[in-house]
Amino acid sequence: MLVGIDNLDIVRMEKFTQNQRHLGKIFTPYEAMYISKTNKSTQRMAGIYCAKEAFLKALGVGVRNGVDFCEIEVKHEENGKPYLVVSDKLKILMFTKGVKEIQISIAHTDDLCTAICVLS
Repeated sequence: MLVGIDNLDIVRMEKFTQNQRHLGKIFTPYEAMYISKTNKSTQRMAGIYCAKEAFLKALGVGVRNGVDFCEIEVKHEENGKPYLVVSDKLKILMFTKGVKEIQISIAHTDDLCTAICVLS
């Protein structure tokens, strides 16, 4: 079992969102659509960002190791439960580490967002 966790101050995400070019490098078109469907878009952005970071930490890699944030997509079941869809490159890496399943959980308040990822 591998575990990763990440948290983010919502104010930091608000500052980050002012640069549209950065947003396209982090969020997929699906994620951008999901984020736009609420008046709490900054919290949703922070949640998705934290989920991706938690996954990378659990896997033991990072963006500096050649992983693109858009290779990880946070989707949601009808009941709102988040799940990850990853690129073939990441699936291969998961396979080499014996990972067969990804579990993700995201929580946030008005001020702070946290995500945890468990790989088994």
